[in-house]
Amino acid sequence: MSFSFLKASALQKTSIQLMWLDQFQFAGFYIAKEKGFYEDVGLDVELKKYNSSINVLDEVLNKKADFGTNSSSLIIDKSNGNDIVLLGSIFQSSPLILLALKDSKLQYLEDIKNKTLMISKEQQRFATLKSMLSSKGVELSDMKLIEHSYGVDDLINKKADVMLAYTTNEPFLLKEKGYESTIFNPKDYGFDFYEEIIFTSKEFAKENPKLVKDFYKATIKGWEYAFENIDETVNLIYKKYNSQNKSLQSLHFEANEMKKLAYDKNGKIGTITPEKINLIVNTYRIMGVMNNKIDVNDLIYTNPLNDDFLLNDEEKRYLEKKERITMCVDPNWMPFEKIENNKHIGIAADYIKIIENKIKTPIVLIPTKTWSESIEKGKKRECDIFSLVMTTPEREKYLNFTKPFLNIPVVLASNINAPFIDNINQIKHEKLAIVKDYAYAEIFKIKFPNINFIDVVNVKEGLKKVEKGEVFGFIGSLATVGYEIQNNYIGQLKITGKFDETLDLAIASRNDEAILNTILNKAIEDIPSIQRQEILNKWISINYPKEVDYKLLIPITIFLFILVLIYRQYLLKKLNKELLDKVKLEIQKNEEKNRILIQQSRMASMGEMLENIAHQWRQPLSTISVCATGMEVKKKYNTLDDEEFFKSINHIKKSTQYLSNTIDDFRNFFSKDKILTKINISNVINKALDLVSTTFNSNKIVVVKHLEDINILSLENELIQVFMNIFVNAKDALKEQKQEQPLLIITITKENGFLNIKIQDNANGIKEDIIDKIFEPYFTTKHKFKGTGIGLYMSKLLVEKHLNGSLLVSNKTFVYEEKEYFGAEFIISLPLENSDD
Repeated sequence: MSFSFLKASALQKTSIQLMWLDQFQFAGFYIAKEKGFYEDVGLDVELKKYNSSINVLDEVLNKKADFGTNSSSLIIDKSNGNDIVLLGSIFQSSPLILLALKDSKLQYLEDIKNKTLMISKEQQRFATLKSMLSSKGVELSDMKLIEHSYGVDDLINKKADVMLAYTTNEPFLLKEKGYESTIFNPKDYGFDFYEEIIFTSKEFAKENPKLVKDFYKATIKGWEYAFENIDETVNLIYKKYNSQNKSLQSLHFEANEMKKLAYDKNGKIGTITPEKINLIVNTYRIMGVMNNKIDVNDLIYTNPLNDDFLLNDEEKRYLEKKERITMCVDPNWMPFEKIENNKHIGIAADYIKIIENKIKTPIVLIPTKTWSESIEKGKKRECDIFSLVMTTPEREKYLNFTKPFLNIPVVLASNINAPFIDNINQIKHEKLAIVKDYAYAEIFKIKFPNINFIDVVNVKEGLKKVEKGEVFGFIGSLATVGYEIQNNYIGQLKITGKFDETLDLAIASRNDEAILNTILNKAIEDIPSIQRQEILNKWISINYPKEVDYKLLIPITIFLFILVLIYRQYLLKKLNKELLDKVKLEIQKNEEKNRILIQQSRMASMGEMLENIAHQWRQPLSTISVCATGMEVKKKYNTLDDEEFFKSINHIKKSTQYLSNTIDDFRNFFSKDKILTKINISNVINKALDLVSTTFNSNKIVVVKHLEDINILSLENELIQVFMNIFVNAKDALKEQKQEQPLLIITITKENGFLNIKIQDNANGIKEDIIDKIFEPYFTTKHKFKGTGIGLYMSKLLVEKHLNGSLLVSNKTFVYEEKEYFGAEFIISLPLENSDD
């Protein structure tokens, strides 16, 4: 308890005044608080509740709250002399509307004159509303205004004729109660403004730049999480932030409607641009709701927010005087770094580019041929910094070091046939290569004086000596050794040991200019963890062989895979013999059955059937590999948390179960005695999506689902295979077309006794000269190592022969979020005669 108290007391207190009652409208703030995003940046944030007596602007200007959320009316407030700054806008388009009942007979905006409008005092200031009204010659004074009750019942019971509402909320609430609505939307009248703007006073921003930046970044992180995890967020709000007693359904509706309004064209949340602000300003002036001039650059606070790097005056003067910073690197140490064509590349290079951009000072490479040469130049002060080094007592004589930002295990690489080594003393009589002048070389030589260490110039030379048998093994970092084995020594070398030692890597700078180390430390600490992970993912995307220490995951998967293939071979041989006998007996009975049996006999051969299995297994095996590798790398860098671990394990379990089911499915593929089971079609689609979620996420494919809970009697595993075949083909097409916003839209409908599942993508469609061939056996447009052409052919057989349905494809144009797209449309139709809906 005392520890928690001390931790909480160390946080800096701040607050934000919300502009409305609890609902999904403020989900990003709730999530940032509940998930600890605010706490992670040292903030204890109070979310101040709204009531009808509150004026959000006054709360901020009078310092009762540090931040607030409000409408585009803030622009008018700024022009009237209120010294505020805008941080970001959650809504790129305003959801603000006037709402009436359908039976009120209010067809035109002018019809609301002399009617009763329910609106809060705060909302009466909203310039978006005033602009829409003014465009049709209507003023607030033309109506009877009553205080907002925050409920739609006052429309139903005729206490109010019209109410100020949000498209994300009240229309759905009316629909829940069985009423249709009439909506007057400012967007329909040409007023498409920002809404839910986060703001603060200019004075507060100037005095607390780091707090403002940290608060805003954590808030946007909260919004990103909320939209990526809508179900979880809705449940949180329903249980903890639900003063209006909204239903789960209404919160879900609000979330999905908000998501349509929140992202800009680049997929970012919070964007405010001078161009759109100027457009709003000009509109306000034309409509007569704003007369004073305004400095847009003084209003938008985006530059300080995007400038993630804060230096004091002394540090700025140092950099201005310095003009440039010289840098030495290891010229051959991939994936960490390398000099290639006189350019610095690798993990360290990516970090240096970010730092260079932050300090706005050129960092100039001093080319060398070896690491030892770089060390000598550093001693002579020819290099101001080293991009990536490990501290040693010797180096501390002339260098300062930042905090380590990479922690890499040290491993032993040996011949592919060498045994696993769990203690270096097991090989004390062997020769081990190690790079000269590396920090861990100095450490190992001191720690293991009886080992015969052989100095080499770089990693490549060390591994080459292992390959030739000149040394037993090479000692290096997991990343560099793994990188070289993956690219140059697959099947020849492997990692056979892991040591307790790690490489704690940092940037080093000359110690006669100590302020440079302070600047570099600030820059490194300011690089977000997600950006660091992106750098690692870019360069470290390899699978490392595992032995004793890692026996619980990948070896089991590989072992099971081999066992299944062996068992599969046995079954296929047995099946092949049985089928050849059956063909002769059954050929007279039924022509259709005869065709199927011939096809079965053909597919029973080992090569063709393995192609089929490979096609179905490729995606789940990819999922297993990605999850396992991701956990491995994150474990090495101590970034693997419990949530990520169990999430990855769950993916692996589901994928493994799918592999197991596929074995039975292939064995029984042509069986006429399949047992139908009751399934929920939405659940089946979600299972298939879950199996491909890893690659969908990595390719940033947005999945839009319009699903219904419909239960039918069918074959679940077969349907999952069909969906996965279509999903994977869509993913490949979207990846090839490099769409800015790759989409996959899944829609379920019922029509004329059939359940229709429509799957659309925006990958520009299938070429007309091949669209009629895609269901033919062995037809494929992919490289022979990436596709067999079996997937869609088998999918059509499954749907039409075993599910008594149809599978069709065509190219269609469709509209999503008011934008037109073109792509392939697959429609699976299944009979509803066995439905219990």
